[in-house]
Amino acid sequence: GAIETDVRMTVDGALVLFHDATMDRVTNGHGPVDDHTLAELRALTVGEGVEPGPQHQILTLDELLDEYAARTHLVLEIKDPRVTEPMLDHLRDRNLTGTVTITSFLWYPLLAVRERAPNVAVGFLTPTFDDDIVARAHRRGFQQICPHISQLTARRVQRAKARGLRVRAFGIEHRFQIERLFETG
Repeated sequence: GAIETDVRMTVDGALVLFHDATMDRVTNGHGPVDDHTLAELRALTVGEGVEPGPQHQILTLDELLDEYAARTHLVLEIKDPRVTEPMLDHLRDRNLTGTVTITSFLWYPLLAVRERAPNVAVGFLTPTFDDDIVARAHRRGFQQICPHISQLTARRVQRAKARGLRVRAFGIEHRFQIERLFETG
């Protein structure tokens, strides 16, 4: 198993785990995550109908690493290229560079990870899944290609695996999509 989460940066430089670019959908706050300080984010209630308290606060990357890195594999998605260097620093400080996977829809932060921390596994999240993107990911030394579930075919998965890439789909919301994972290999 693994924990997959998204990493963003606050206005005061803290690395936090949050999927959305803004606070509006899942908190009682408003506006972009990166326009808030960590203290401001800590004061928000996360989730509808929950009581405020530490169990319902936005986690920092440090908290995730300290509490869970020794217990399970972590997959950290770069949502903002500014998190790349500080995230690598946090991983290096804890000797975790060989134990996590970093993914992103953003190509250049992944290239920076490959250059600065070659022992970190890297996966490219992509809405397309064709021979060109597979070849590019392989050429750059990525370990994973992460297409949208709708792009999976047995042929495409086989070609990616033949290049040494693990295929890890995203966007799975329905049972038939889980079946597609098994059907395509």
